[in-house]
Amino acid sequence: MAIKNFSDKVAVVTGGGSGIGQALALQLADKGCHLALVDVNAKGMEETRRKVANKEVEITMHEVDVSDEAAMEDLATEVIEAHGKVNLLFNNAGITYAKSFEGHSLDDWRRIIGINIWGVIYGCHFFLPYLQDSAGEAHIINLSSMVAFMGPPQQTSYTTTKSAIKGFSESLWAELHGEGIGVTVVHPGAIRTNIMDEALKSAEDKDGFARTKELVDKMAMPVDKAAKKILKAVRKDKMRVVIGADAMLFEGAKRAMPDQIHKLFLLQPK
Repeated sequence: MAIKNFSDKVAVVTGGGSGIGQALALQLADKGCHLALVDVNAKGMEETRRKVANKEVEITMHEVDVSDEAAMEDLATEVIEAHGKVNLLFNNAGITYAKSFEGHSLDDWRRIIGINIWGVIYGCHFFLPYLQDSAGEAHIINLSSMVAFMGPPQQTSYTTTKSAIKGFSESLWAELHGEGIGVTVVHPGAIRTNIMDEALKSAEDKDGFARTKELVDKMAMPVDKAAKKILKAVRKDKMRVVIGADAMLFEGAKRAMPDQIHKLFLLQPK
């Protein structure tokens, strides 16, 4: 059932214009996989396409907001019309906020739930019939996070959405694996992407978050290494993959000392 060879497969990659999405796209193309890049950033997708070394693969670019139901329905139709099939769906697009629960507006919640949860649901919903047509050579990859193991402060919305993706993916695996469709949920730790740069723009405590970002950047895993581990997990048909020493530490510590380890995050009263 596992996809051992990516050659002549078709992969849909949301968030394909930067970060993990771009790294996945480049590595897939090197292996002969055709690409449907999806992003709100057309310039970023064009950069990804320029970086592709294998000029024999077919690449289409789709400027789509994954939180838009109608646009995602149209996307599935467009990809099939352009490529004829879908084998791999990477639900990678995502955002975060560096805000406390109190600091979030309801519009913040609507936006992050729209992208991080509805984007994944729409992707799975509209592409599932085409993945079923490729059963035996079909795989869904959903990006969660290490925060699904242990939610830190200033990350209430991100933790909520990524915990939802963890549970959703595990249930989806139970439903689809018997049909010949693989499902892998990915729990990355700190990866060298621009997600924290974007979060810094609207952070409640910009100075504090900038210091945290500087520390995280020093220990973050290179994005190409993370992408390589994700593709390896797909080839091995793993239900989940935890990426990075920090993510593994989060998971193990929370399991071993659930209360004690979480107290390290405790904020002092204002």
